[in-house]
Amino acid sequence: MTTPTTPPHPGDDDPEDFSPAGPWTPPGAPAPAEPAPTWPPHPEAPGRPEDPLRASVPGHPHGPGQNVPPQYAYNPPSTPVARRTNRLAIAALVTGLCGLVLIAIGLAIAALVQAGRRGERGKGLAVGGLVASAVWCVAAVVTLAVVAGSLLTVDRDSSGQVTGRDKVLPSGLRAGDCFTGFEEGSMAPITALPCTEPHEGEAIAEVRLPGGEYPGDQKVTEMASDMCDRKMQRFRRSRYATDLEPYSITPTKTSWGAGDRKVICLARYTGPGTLTAPLAKTVDPNMKEWLGLKLGDCLGKWDDDAPAQRVLPCSQPHWIQVYAVLTLPESPYPGAKAAQRKAEAACDKRADKLFTGRRYPDLVSWLFPEKYEWESGVRTVVCLGQSEGKPMTKSLLPR
Repeated sequence: MTTPTTPPHPGDDDPEDFSPAGPWTPPGAPAPAEPAPTWPPHPEAPGRPEDPLRASVPGHPHGPGQNVPPQYAYNPPSTPVARRTNRLAIAALVTGLCGLVLIAIGLAIAALVQAGRRGERGKGLAVGGLVASAVWCVAAVVTLAVVAGSLLTVDRDSSGQVTGRDKVLPSGLRAGDCFTGFEEGSMAPITALPCTEPHEGEAIAEVRLPGGEYPGDQKVTEMASDMCDRKMQRFRRSRYATDLEPYSITPTKTSWGAGDRKVICLARYTGPGTLTAPLAKTVDPNMKEWLGLKLGDCLGKWDDDAPAQRVLPCSQPHWIQVYAVLTLPESPYPGAKAAQRKAEAACDKRADKLFTGRRYPDLVSWLFPEKYEWESGVRTVVCLGQSEGKPMTKSLLPR
């Protein structure tokens, strides 16, 4: 017979021990497993950030394995650390104010990137450098516009004549304007001035090229040169003709696309001294080109370099006289040698007829058209009688 047992009553053995006992178990039975204590998560447990302010407290003395929940200590906020100013931003502002636009822009962009990455101050300075650079750019554009406008116009009177000395681009000249300071191959500004002042050249004409697509630099130059050479012919009788060089100011590919077809024809004087009058006033009425020579005209010695020869009274000493002006039959251009043979035959035939029984000239020569003249309809031949030893003082022609 088993003796029933009763669980001890709390306080039977130790009235001061009020700690709760575990569950009652019969004698001989295995003791129940003690439940695992529930611990608060450790500050360094995975998934929980380490907190340097977290403090662990030892277990309470009245219960093995029991801990008091962790306590948090109060730590006042630290004093903020001042951020430094980015040096590139300072440099961007300084260079922008000084007008070093490209450098300022590069420094400003680098400063904005660097300051943002480092947490530095100075973004406002970098922006200020960009603003200063923009102001310089606007000022430069305005200045260029004013200068460009002044280089395309000159002061003129009511008749269009230049009244003062003005810097102007060659393309800004008008026909009749005189100039100085022109350099071949350069589009630098020149000085436009009245033709009564010493000058070195004159704009003799304005012509227009045909429209269509841009034909290329070489073709534009060729067309312009041909047109300006024709305009120069009216100054072949100038007393400065041998020292006048033609030039042409042509449109560029860019201006061509904008509709520009204007060519400015220039005549530049390369002789001694300077010009002091318009070229039109230097034309000598006693100078004649070969096509302008007439029967009986007397001349001095022939100047191969001059486009025109001076006509003299036949009563004055002279070396050459025109004894015939003939016209060849119409035909396609036969070539230079064939054209010369035709002219020689015609002049010899006329000389044989004219000088039979009279003094024959020491030399007989002839002038005949070149290919471009022949193709334009010129068939004229001028026959010349020339003295070799001494000048003549009377006409070769019979009265």
